[in-house]
Amino acid sequence: MTPKMPELSHLPDSWALAKIGHFPRHLQRAVRGNWLRRRNRNITGRKGVLDDGREAEANNYLRELVGRFPAKALELGASESQLVEYAKAKASQAEALHRDGASMKDLERFCSEHGIALPNADTDGGIKLRLACSLWWRRNLRKVNARKAEALSIALGLVHKRHALYASHDAVTRRREQKRRNRALLEALTAINELGEEFNLADVADAGMSNPRIRRAELMCRIAGFEHIAIGLELAGEFITLTAPSRFHPRVAASGQRNPHYDGVSTPTDTRDYLGGVWSRIGASLARADIKIFGFRVAEPHHDGTPHYHGLFFMKPEHVREFRRIVARHAVREDRSELGLRYALTKADAMAIARKQKAAGAKEPLAALADAIGWEKAFWAGKATRWVWKAIKARVDFKRIDWSRGTAAGYIAKYISKNIDGARQDGFSIGQDYEAVGGRPDGDDGVTLAEDYATDAVITAQRVDAWASTWGIRQFQQVGVWRELRRIDYADAEDVLMRAAAAADAGNWGRFVEVMGGHEASRKHMPLRLAKDSAASTNRYGEPGQKRLFGVVEVDGGQLAVTRMHTWEIKRGVEVLGRESAPWTRVNNSTETKFTPIPAQPGDAQRIAAEAAEMDIYMSTRPEDDVFLPKAENRARQQRGRAAQRQFQQQISDFMKFADGWVQQAQRQAEQKRADTVLRLTSQRLSKRFKRMAPAAGLEHLNEIRMAALLQSQDAPRPGARWRAEGGSSKPIARQLNNAIDRARKFTARVQ
Repeated sequence: MTPKMPELSHLPDSWALAKIGHFPRHLQRAVRGNWLRRRNRNITGRKGVLDDGREAEANNYLRELVGRFPAKALELGASESQLVEYAKAKASQAEALHRDGASMKDLERFCSEHGIALPNADTDGGIKLRLACSLWWRRNLRKVNARKAEALSIALGLVHKRHALYASHDAVTRRREQKRRNRALLEALTAINELGEEFNLADVADAGMSNPRIRRAELMCRIAGFEHIAIGLELAGEFITLTAPSRFHPRVAASGQRNPHYDGVSTPTDTRDYLGGVWSRIGASLARADIKIFGFRVAEPHHDGTPHYHGLFFMKPEHVREFRRIVARHAVREDRSELGLRYALTKADAMAIARKQKAAGAKEPLAALADAIGWEKAFWAGKATRWVWKAIKARVDFKRIDWSRGTAAGYIAKYISKNIDGARQDGFSIGQDYEAVGGRPDGDDGVTLAEDYATDAVITAQRVDAWASTWGIRQFQQVGVWRELRRIDYADAEDVLMRAAAAADAGNWGRFVEVMGGHEASRKHMPLRLAKDSAASTNRYGEPGQKRLFGVVEVDGGQLAVTRMHTWEIKRGVEVLGRESAPWTRVNNSTETKFTPIPAQPGDAQRIAAEAAEMDIYMSTRPEDDVFLPKAENRARQQRGRAAQRQFQQQISDFMKFADGWVQQAQRQAEQKRADTVLRLTSQRLSKRFKRMAPAAGLEHLNEIRMAALLQSQDAPRPGARWRAEGGSSKPIARQLNNAIDRARKFTARVQ
């Protein structure tokens, strides 16, 4: 009797099936498909065998897969409301453990059981406070769950150009919902300063770097500035593409099939860390070789979500050859054998291999064997042949910028745009995303239903945004001083500060770099720095947080430009209709609904009086006669009605005059408060500027010094003239103040 073959549609065992029940539905389908492929794979020469081990192998795969997700962890398919409730519950449990005297090992075990890492804090107290905070749990659960779900999607083959480009459909939907929630929250919040000025946070966000159009314009401004500097100095330009080894790539680009070299565990975060380490080694080697480069670097995904770098860099023409050698040397160091490079890493390694060959019977001298094997430094110090540069193109590619064919910005502009919003400066799409060309449209996300639409850069940019958000990929990096200088009024600034602020305000990045010391200046040698508080503020966990930024300071002269002078409070539920004239009250994070009135204007009284007059005329002419009353009584009735209307009109006029006076008084009070605020901030700025130079810190001694200097001077000051120390403003302010102090001391000694 022929043994019965196993049913091909056999489901996983009940234990494993129950374990994947909390997965999102699309992941359940993919897991079940992988189980069936393992269960029903062809085995040659094993026909008729009832138990050939395939089912046990498939079940072991499933057990190993679900074992990555702790039983007490939050479900991958949990909704936002479920996540919030879960976070609150775990924070309460962690707080109870802390009260019961749990050790750090107990807390670490508690976190591990719930699929999350122990908080990273400087003190044990900070760790315990974080674990007792539901906001910390909520933030980390969102990140951890999103990355686990996306890593599983990548492992199951759900992320590639023939299914879901760059990121899974679930990640794109999750990002879209996150942005919708954030937008709704911003629209419900209002920032109010001490002067009563109110701004909706959604409008503030639209005017800042979170706006894709502004972010793209900022980046293009920097690229154009770099190009202006490079052309003026006759520098060479290099466009490079840096990619990770094959073991980081889950899928083959051409077919979307599984890459046989993929290690099965690497995620985009691992690739990001690898590329960051490679670039750090490249930067260190360039510094040792005294090769100065400047430019721009962009991180973007391959079709399967694996990140890679594009870079546009400028350097002296005589440094291009060595630059390429250094970049290539570090880019191909790991897994170089897949590129056909067989040399050892160090000379010691080459000698060790040569000794083994010698022990195996090789006749050549040991040094000759080591030279034949080669090592990294010697290999790249020699003349690399054409086949070497061709072989390493899969890992690192170089393109020389040909100034005769166009601008350098054109080489990288499209990469910047496709990683922001996929649009040009005029708002239209930049065209096709070539990474998506050749893929298969997939309607699971409700968007990419047609091939021409699925490859449009505006559509694929949404998937890039979801990819970067999920994996924490920092695509671009901004410079702090450049953005802070745009906040100040540089009319009264001096020297470097004025010129740098003017360049920043005009959007002239090339001029700004020149003012800051040139493209080769290191950060510590730049003339301007961000001004921050000397002491860091305390965060919600009782630990030192970040130092508050309040301006830009000139290093040599000590000139300070305050860019953040207001104190802001965030309120929820405030409807911004106009400026509020009510007295300032400091209420943090108020959730009370408040309607701000529209203030009356000076011409409102005349306008309302004219409207009342029109109503009076209408009321006096409308038919209101009573045919049953005598004519005289009807006339008397109309007269009484008109008199009452005139009285009402007079009351309205008097009230509006009172309102006008009240509004003007409130405006004067607000202007006085603004003047007081400006005076207070100016005093604070001067105090910070002078306190290190005066013998006694504080402004209380400045008037004494000033009067002493004026009494010593033979010329009396003109009324209203601005005082300045001897020597004029061309001297550093420290020298001016020291001269004034010396004169005051001499005068005091002579009087005594």
